[in-house]
Amino acid sequence: MRRRRAIGISGALVAMICAGAISAQVYWSAPYPANPASPAPIGPQESALLRMTNEVRARFGLPALAFSRTLMAAARFHSADMAARGYFGHDGPSGDSPADRVRRFGLDYQEVAENIFADGRTMDLALPSRVLAAWMANPERRGNLLNASFHATAIAIARAPDGSWYVTQDFIR
Repeated sequence: MRRRRAIGISGALVAMICAGAISAQVYWSAPYPANPASPAPIGPQESALLRMTNEVRARFGLPALAFSRTLMAAARFHSADMAARGYFGHDGPSGDSPADRVRRFGLDYQEVAENIFADGRTMDLALPSRVLAAWMANPERRGNLLNASFHATAIAIARAPDGSWYVTQDFIR
């Protein structure tokens, strides 16, 4: 009797683990859109931050970065993922890196870099200025912004349910 109960419990545990593994695999692999080449149009805050990025580059004698709609799909995915799942980092919880996302969205590149930003302020009009100031104050982020070898960029801003902002800027050459 005890043996049958142990076998029954073991079988139920195995079934739950298998169902969980299948669910996790579907969740982690599903969020990439089917058509990354046509993301929603660039928003006003994203456009302002792109303009400000190119103004800073011009002050340093660097060429403007071209805007890439396909790169924007990768950046949008990452900002939305951070906002939805409440994390802040270049690598997603499933282990995807900026390079993985850019490749997954179909871009070839020689070098890729990423700047990210998060804050919980509700004032959204000053967001682009706060983002750029934070990036310029950080040597690594500033280096990405002022890297003369990058030729294309995209910026994506997402808002979490708690009102926090998540910003991703990807660069490629």
